[in-house]
Amino acid sequence: MEDIRARATDQFIAAWKDSSSVCVNYFTWHETMGYVVVKRDDVNKRVVLSSRVPEILEEMGCVFDPASAGMHPQAYGSDDDEVQPPLSETALNTCWRPAHARFALRCQPSYLHRFAVGQLALELKECFEERRSILKSRLRPDEMLLSISQFPLLGSGTYIDGQGPADGPLLHSHLLSDQCLNQVPPFTLEINGICDRRGTVPYTAVAVFRDKETEWPFVDTNVPPLQMNFDFVVQPEMAADESEETAATRAEAATARRSSTASARSADDHSSNGSAENSQQDETDDGPNSVIARLARSPSETAATKNCLLLDSPLFGIGSGGVLRVALCAADLDEARSLYDQLAPISAILTALTAATPIVRGYLVERDSYWDVQCSTVDDRSAQELGLAPLTTAKGTQFKSRFGSIDTYLGPGPGNNDLAFQPKFNDCKYTYDNSAYWKMKDNGVDHLLSQHVAHLFTRDIHYASERMLKTAGGTSSSKGDSSLRKSDGQEHFKRFLGCNRKNVCLYPPNTRAGSGWEVELMSLEVQLTDEENAAFITFAVLLSRVIISYRLNLYLPISLMDQNMARSQKVGAVKNQLFYFRRDVFGGRDGASACSGRILRPGNGSNWRVTPSDASGDDTSTPRRHIGSKYPDTSEYIELTIDEIINGSARFKVTGILNIILTYLSTMRLEYEVEQKLRRQLLLVRRRASGKLCTLATWMRNFVQNHPDYRHDSVVLPSINYDMLRTMNDIEEGKVAAPELLG
Repeated sequence: MEDIRARATDQFIAAWKDSSSVCVNYFTWHETMGYVVVKRDDVNKRVVLSSRVPEILEEMGCVFDPASAGMHPQAYGSDDDEVQPPLSETALNTCWRPAHARFALRCQPSYLHRFAVGQLALELKECFEERRSILKSRLRPDEMLLSISQFPLLGSGTYIDGQGPADGPLLHSHLLSDQCLNQVPPFTLEINGICDRRGTVPYTAVAVFRDKETEWPFVDTNVPPLQMNFDFVVQPEMAADESEETAATRAEAATARRSSTASARSADDHSSNGSAENSQQDETDDGPNSVIARLARSPSETAATKNCLLLDSPLFGIGSGGVLRVALCAADLDEARSLYDQLAPISAILTALTAATPIVRGYLVERDSYWDVQCSTVDDRSAQELGLAPLTTAKGTQFKSRFGSIDTYLGPGPGNNDLAFQPKFNDCKYTYDNSAYWKMKDNGVDHLLSQHVAHLFTRDIHYASERMLKTAGGTSSSKGDSSLRKSDGQEHFKRFLGCNRKNVCLYPPNTRAGSGWEVELMSLEVQLTDEENAAFITFAVLLSRVIISYRLNLYLPISLMDQNMARSQKVGAVKNQLFYFRRDVFGGRDGASACSGRILRPGNGSNWRVTPSDASGDDTSTPRRHIGSKYPDTSEYIELTIDEIINGSARFKVTGILNIILTYLSTMRLEYEVEQKLRRQLLLVRRRASGKLCTLATWMRNFVQNHPDYRHDSVVLPSINYDMLRTMNDIEEGKVAAPELLG
């Protein structure tokens, strides 16, 4: 493993050096989307997952390279003078890929989209529709293609066609059949690697929604108690609004952690690993540093599993549903660092706006988004990494799952005069590999970027391909191996990247693909219709251009960003939650923020008007927390609704992200048709943020609760699931109107 780490470090250094003098002259981007194939039984009113996806991909002539599994798929660029093809051709040249689950698949364009506002407005939705029609042409009459983040009944009753017994030799799951797993070596090795590193099955507890007739206290009887190791039950529930009882448990657990790690501290100080400890909060405060408090420490302490469903396989979180990711290719590393830092705080807002998973394992749950559940199901930290045992072999204590929110900002690069970043923003603890850090530093990589990359190396990869072992050991050359000749020289580093997925990810340039540094936005949930997906991708792409053009300052302390991520997944977060946000997004670049809530006006080079909040009387009655000043009007951060963050607030002197984007569009002198189409696309985002349109999670929850078969006990019966998925498919095909969802 150390040879692979060393090789990965060398690959990053080489990529960094090769790109230091290269500037991409045009902005490109690409998206990754995922779908789920289901099979309906109209006679018995039941919908199950289809296991035919590998067969469908084979019929489409898709060739899957197992060595590329788990790596970031990069599309190909084009020459400066090459004419950008229409997106309709992109649909025909889509790269289709299998997922970990045999009922899901991924797709992305074979080459990068050159930034063209006209294409975003006129061709993006049509491209998605063409892709979907290509897939649907391969389906059987009783199959449906859905872009959903999770099948509602996965792990409950009969959920997949040809379902075999549980407790199979591949998944070792009491809830999932091996029939669910795409039995390709990279996928099976990664799933097993997660459990092997953890030392036990990584149980995840998901709080059940309490309805009028829900059995309470709720006990999940589907997982035998004798199978459970309560030291390793992770509950991804939010700490920000917990009860006093839970808070006391967290405080006790934090005290236990301090005492358990004290004996290992001296050994850790002399190890080959470093640590960054800039936390300004106590371990009992809200935030990611209190992860140990969400663990039940013994069978007698069942707080982590009380009134919760239990998930017992990483397949519940990795590759088992649809995805929506947007990769933005920056001009150079400085631009990539800016996009990485500025998109991270806004990712929680997008998570709430795209929330689409209110049902888990056939139950309504006390959350609308699946992000933290996914992160918990693949949490492979060992007892040492969790702080439950003294450090002997682990690289250090890991305060977050390898899937989750970012641990540190990158800040501006050397020579960059942007002073918006302050070291105090990195206020959460993280560890990094000391040898990799100093190797990068000795080769000229700056401190923050070296720490960011070295942090990736504190976690083992789950498996290594034969190609990686050959090059890591130095036993083979590219001249004698065809698989190595196809390489871009970054396999080892990309493997570590693939094993560490954050809400925002940074990828080095791919010289073989012709792309620059990439920043990928990961926290969106895929939407039901192509119209919605096109709208949020358009929003993300335009936001990236606004961040660079107007040099927005969206920095939040990471501890506040983590609290935002937690709140974004609560039920009805768009309407019911407040989020920390920077009041003045235009100040601070000179190192001194006026914190005045300055609003864009015509004299500042733009034309726009503030859209007052559409909130009701709650807008004036809800107490807001101001941070950074004792005077509310000059505070640096303020708690706002998503409506106020996206659409602006005259009361709190907040511009509104969407208003800034529309200002940017007005400076581009677009054709009337293009501008109007873009405004109609962005109107969906505006109305979703204001609460006039509901999220898919809210729509699904309302459908279940208003179904005649629902007994108000939180259980989603197969007949309810059948009617819901049939209706969702009809909405996607335009057969049924959904004005509350689409307008």
